[in-house]
Amino acid sequence: MEFRNSYIAELQQVAFMPAANGTRLVTASSLFARLTINLSPFAFELPTLYLPFVKILKDLGLQDILSVTHAKDLLSNLQKTCGYQRLNPNELRAVMEILHYVCNKSNEANSSNSSYWESDAVVPDDGCRLVHAKSCVYIDSYGSRYVKYIDTSRLRFVHQNLPERISMALGIKKLSAVVVEELEHGKHLQPLECIGSVPLAAIRQKLLSKSFQDAVWSVVNSVATDIPAFDNSVVEDICSSLDSVAERLQFVRSLYTRFILLPKSLDITRVAKESIIPEWEGGSLHRALYFVDRLKTCMLIAEPPSYISVVDVVAVVVSQVLGSPIPLPIGSLLLCPADSESSLADVLKLCSDKRATEGAGGRNGLVGREILPQDAVQVQFHPLRPFYAGEIVAWRSQNGDKLKYGRVPEDVRPAAGQALYRFKVETSPGETELLLSSHIFSFRSISIGNRTSSATVLDGDHRVTETRILVEEPQGSGRFKSKFSQ
Repeated sequence: MEFRNSYIAELQQVAFMPAANGTRLVTASSLFARLTINLSPFAFELPTLYLPFVKILKDLGLQDILSVTHAKDLLSNLQKTCGYQRLNPNELRAVMEILHYVCNKSNEANSSNSSYWESDAVVPDDGCRLVHAKSCVYIDSYGSRYVKYIDTSRLRFVHQNLPERISMALGIKKLSAVVVEELEHGKHLQPLECIGSVPLAAIRQKLLSKSFQDAVWSVVNSVATDIPAFDNSVVEDICSSLDSVAERLQFVRSLYTRFILLPKSLDITRVAKESIIPEWEGGSLHRALYFVDRLKTCMLIAEPPSYISVVDVVAVVVSQVLGSPIPLPIGSLLLCPADSESSLADVLKLCSDKRATEGAGGRNGLVGREILPQDAVQVQFHPLRPFYAGEIVAWRSQNGDKLKYGRVPEDVRPAAGQALYRFKVETSPGETELLLSSHIFSFRSISIGNRTSSATVLDGDHRVTETRILVEEPQGSGRFKSKFSQ
């Protein structure tokens, strides 16, 4: 019995089970009798060929189904063993699947145990590295206004494909909660009663008019399905906000602000050349067109350059106070004759563009796009390699264009003795092409110790060994990377 236990303990550490259509060998503990989500290349469903050996495999670590606890442990272990390596597209997709699964299951169970979410959660950052969630921030709609004007090296952002609802469930702070915009100290504000031909009094009067408020309510109503912030809006709240703008809005000659990182009150303002507009050249401070404080008690509009209409700036301020992440198309309503606002809104067919509020982390999020620099260095060439259903690959057309992302819709492998073979690849969302295997590249997996092995891939009667290739990075990198497959 002691010998048997010792033998089992050793086998539990050996990656000997073929998985993912034979593209890798894994330990039995990486297999599940039933797996409802695609976790390749970290975990796999037991191939039907090995169902007769379930009893033996369970002794070696085979699990029945994925649990929330195991999913959490899988992420934590990955973070510990992978270190600071970048995830490839398939690994990133699997991590996103795990986070979606855990969040959905926790919501279904209404779990009150949130200690994991608050302290030990692991997420991919914007560089595709696994890090602790508490070290990241996510870019919310309000904070997105700051990104171009701050030194982002002071912050670590969560991956852009992670939906906001999951970021909130994990306790990740939003950008607007850790960065605040303040008026630049020492800059005197010179009040104005009029900007160009637009008097401040006229704007205030318009904001208070019932016909204007009714028209704005109609616009808000028309975009409510596309903007979550307006889901529970009522006309009384909209009117109250417009009254507040009318009361607090001021025109000033010029306006300078800075961006402060909390809680250390560190100035992280960045004045980039590309963000300086014509007629505002020169100066080392961040110049702004408008300013609304966090409590919405101070609303300032600066005199804009000659080519910018002040009513457009007023529309932006009003939209921000109302809670819209995008400017509402109400600028023309501020200048039209009294009581004609609703008619003008109808004539202009005012509505907002539909915006996606969840991350683009679906299986086709990358398909068809040009490969990113961090993924280009992980490309490897195995023309005889089999591919598994759902695997994200890099492909190149016969014209030798730059590498793009694709997805393999079904398990494929070459026949014995076949040099090259053709198979279907989804090259753009909803479109598949028959490509030669010599034009298709896989991604090198991160190193996670002895739990999996993909250095040598089973391929019928073939054994695919490592191949050295030159990978051209996307335009702008100006380099060639020499890579070995793993």
